[in-house]
Amino acid sequence: MDWKKLTIESRDIIQEFLQNKFETSDMNFTNIFLWSFSEDIQYVVNDEVLYIRGFYEGNEYYFLPVSKENNKEKIVEAVRKIKENNGKIVFIPEEYVELLKEYFLIQEERDSFDYIYLQKDLAELKGRKFSSKKNKINKFKKEYNFTYEKISKENIEDIRIFQREWTENRKDDNIILSETLGIEQLLNNYEKLELRGGVIKVDEKIVSYAIGEKLSDSMGVIHIEKGLFDYQGSYQMINMYVAKEEFSDVEFMNREDDFGSLGLREAKLSYQPIKFIKKYSI
Repeated sequence: MDWKKLTIESRDIIQEFLQNKFETSDMNFTNIFLWSFSEDIQYVVNDEVLYIRGFYEGNEYYFLPVSKENNKEKIVEAVRKIKENNGKIVFIPEEYVELLKEYFLIQEERDSFDYIYLQKDLAELKGRKFSSKKNKINKFKKEYNFTYEKISKENIEDIRIFQREWTENRKDDNIILSETLGIEQLLNNYEKLELRGGVIKVDEKIVSYAIGEKLSDSMGVIHIEKGLFDYQGSYQMINMYVAKEEFSDVEFMNREDDFGSLGLREAKLSYQPIKFIKKYSI
């Protein structure tokens, strides 16, 4: 197959297959584009089926092949072609398990589960279950002279500088270095990707920011969220404000997976997800 490197110019082609079809965070052009700079992500359309592959730490992997018309026979045949070349398929959404388990050995991947929340829970933090979050937010508001700003052309360069400085102290983490490469490109193409987000500033200095987008009529997703631990409550602030200010038109929020990080898992569970979107591999 004639594989092509995935670039921002690939978006229209990829969107024909993915847009409004999936609520998983992975089957989404922005997420794929984000990691394409470190994982050499490529794509090809063959017999009206989209194939996407990448290379993580030198190992080849594939996304679930997608048929534009959701032709089940074509999907099964595409998966079979990948398996004939010993390819590993990852991030398979749960709705495809029934179709594929008849033909392939499917494995559940807990580290890839997406965390799903009610938008109003994140935006309002009502009830005793969120009391610790609300306490940190109240303390932040009392302690700091803060402002919230929607991400725009006026502050996007400040976010770029913030991200570079945030990464400086984490240069031994290859995943963070890879992610920062992608974040630079998200910022370069912010409007074209139809992203949404905001920043929290203290005395005109960014202390946290988050970027996401609308996945479907009812679901938003947060792709990036960064903050400074020196400003206790900065993460809780940006989480609440972006949900409230940028995603009032959705019912649910997808905050992606925890990548197997116990600290991240604990943090995501503490926001009381209403469900997980399970993912699988072949």
